[in-house]
Amino acid sequence: MKRRNILKAGLGLPVALPLSGWSGIARAAQPANTVTRQYAQPTPEVLPALPRDHGPHPDFRTEWWYFTGWFDSPALNKPLGVQITFFRSAPNVSTDNPSAFAPTQLLFAHAAVALPEKGKLEHTQIIRRAGTGGSTIKGNAQEVLNIQMPGWNLNSAQGDAWECTVQTPQLALNLRMEQTQTPWLQGRNGFSQKGPLPAQSSYYITLPHMKSSGTIRLDGKNIPVTGRFWMDHEWSSTVLAPNAQGWDWVGLHGDQGEALMAFQIRDRDPSKGAVWTHAALRNADGTVREFKQVKFEVMRRWKSTRTGIEYPVEQQLVLDGQAFSLAPLFDDQELDARASTGTLYWEGAVRVKSAGGSPWGKGYLEMTGYDRPMQL
Repeated sequence: MKRRNILKAGLGLPVALPLSGWSGIARAAQPANTVTRQYAQPTPEVLPALPRDHGPHPDFRTEWWYFTGWFDSPALNKPLGVQITFFRSAPNVSTDNPSAFAPTQLLFAHAAVALPEKGKLEHTQIIRRAGTGGSTIKGNAQEVLNIQMPGWNLNSAQGDAWECTVQTPQLALNLRMEQTQTPWLQGRNGFSQKGPLPAQSSYYITLPHMKSSGTIRLDGKNIPVTGRFWMDHEWSSTVLAPNAQGWDWVGLHGDQGEALMAFQIRDRDPSKGAVWTHAALRNADGTVREFKQVKFEVMRRWKSTRTGIEYPVEQQLVLDGQAFSLAPLFDDQELDARASTGTLYWEGAVRVKSAGGSPWGKGYLEMTGYDRPMQL
C-alpha cells in the first residue's frame, strides 16, 4: 500500500478507504496480534424503525448519509448538480483502548458541485477521527443525527428537516432539506441484499424528492439555490462479494413524483455479467414495483485526461424491457478523492428519458471500480 493512503488525521494506520455513496467501508491494515473486531450484521428479522434509525449505528462497520440533487438559481443560466456525503467507518481495531486518540470511529465527508460552465466538479473533502478536534457523531430522540467536523455539519430533527453546512476554501454550502414523501425502505422493508449471500447486505432507507434551498458559494459569491435532493442512508458490515469489481447505481426523480433506484454489482470477469442486480420504482402514490431483469447498457464512454480512467457516462437502463436513457449533465464528473480516501469514482448528474426520447426526470449516476477492483 502506498504511503499516500496513510490517513492524514494522525491515525498512524495505513488504511485503504474506497469511499463513495456505496464505498464507505475502511479496511485497516492489522498487526498480526490484533483481535478481529466484531461487527453487527443486517438481518431481515430486525428491520429499521424511524425516526430512530436516521441516526448513527456505531456497531456496524460502515454507514453513510448521501444526498444528490439538481438545483436552479436565478443567478445562473443553467442547472447544477450537488452531491454531499457524510460517512462513518469503524476500522478493524481493538475497542478496548480507552484513549480518545484510538481510531474506533472515523468520519469522512465529500461535497461536490457540478457546474456546466466549469465543465468539471468543484469539490472538497475531509477525514477526521471521531471524538477529537471537534469531530463528533451523535444521535438522540430530539436531534436524531448530528455530525460535526471542522467546517462541516449535518443534523436532522426527527428526519423531517435536515440541515447541512460546508465551509472550506474550496467550496461552501448552506442547505436545508425537508421531507416531502414518506421514507422508502429499500429491499425487504429496509433489508437490502447486495450479493448472493445474505451477509452481503445493508440496511437501506431513501428519502426521495427532498425539497431543498439555501446558498452555494460560487466564484466568491453566495448564490441562492433551490432544488430536490435524493437522500440515501445505509449501514452495513459486509457489502460486496469477493469477485465484485465495482458497481453502477442510480437514484432518479421522475417528473410526476416517481422515484427509481437501480444498481448492478459488476463481476471482475466482464464475461460473467453482474454479480447482483436490483431495481425498484416507487410511484407518487407510494405503490412500488420491483423489476426482475436489470441491465445497464453502455451507450457512450468518456476517458478522463487526468487519470486515464474510462467511464460509461451515457447508459441505457433496461428494466423488464422498459428502457430509460441516462445522459450526463456534462462528461467530466469524476471525483478525485485520493487526498482523503485514496479512490477515484464518477458521481454525476444525469438527465433521464423514457422510451421514445420523452423527458422522464433527473437524477444521479454513480460508477465505481473502473480503475481497479473495489477493496472494501
